[in-house]
Amino acid sequence: MARRKFGIALGGGFLRGAAHIGVLKVLAREGFKPDMVAGTSAGSIIASLYCSGWSPERLEKIALKLKPGCFYDLCSTIINLGGMAMAALLDFFKLPFYIKVPLGLTSGKRLKAWLEGELERKTFYDLGTALAITSVDVNTGQRIVFVSGDTEYEHLRNSHDIVFIRGVNISDAVVASCAVPGFFTPKKIGIRLLVDGGLRANIPVEVVSLIGAERVIAIDVGYDGEPYKKINNIFQLLSQSLDIIASKRINNELGDYADLVIRPLLKNVAPWDFDLIPYCIEQGEKAALECIPQIRKLLES
Repeated sequence: MARRKFGIALGGGFLRGAAHIGVLKVLAREGFKPDMVAGTSAGSIIASLYCSGWSPERLEKIALKLKPGCFYDLCSTIINLGGMAMAALLDFFKLPFYIKVPLGLTSGKRLKAWLEGELERKTFYDLGTALAITSVDVNTGQRIVFVSGDTEYEHLRNSHDIVFIRGVNISDAVVASCAVPGFFTPKKIGIRLLVDGGLRANIPVEVVSLIGAERVIAIDVGYDGEPYKKINNIFQLLSQSLDIIASKRINNELGDYADLVIRPLLKNVAPWDFDLIPYCIEQGEKAALECIPQIRKLLES
């Protein structure tokens, strides 16, 4: 009996996204290869590399080498933070401020350069596995979905809520999907100013269904509702706030589109805890192993 097409939706969650690698490792060992993958924010990084042909083992190898410098420039971040603080102070006192204030603490240039080096400037037309990456147009609120250019997607139609775009560089799409407001400056693609796709749907289960998945497996690496460790600065506050906002939108959409949800147990992993990447991968493996009977039943029925 022919297996139904299945897709996986990789959610956002900062460094917790490394848990996706653990899930993919288990799926590969069990012989389950998704027909399509959708990713948001951190999930878009893993999804893009995986769909370009990277094995889970190769993903793990590169993840264990990641450092903060792969994603942002500390010097420019400090300068931008100072500019923002000065602008806020002068605005408070109603004084003129003639220097352009950045829209985020850091640009996505470091992330884009790193991705282009790993992806070799591939576009969505160059992929072996169907890929969708989500972002949000900050001016219209629409979900912008970058998809592979295959003819089988001709049934996709833009709506007032979702716009599908084909053919862009994958690195640009990923930078847009990862542009967390406040952290990264929005990514401009064409006429659109794009930010983190998690603002609308942190786990892109609807999207992976729209591009053809008959069975949808969601990997949720977001906020689990447990008390967060002590918040000491504005970055931790922003991170926790975004996690909470995203978590409130997740359950309804998962119920509508996901056939199975894998939730790795990830405790107190902050966006800068690069030393916890091995822990996240391990937790992803554990969660996936526990779900293998359900996955087998779902995909082989």
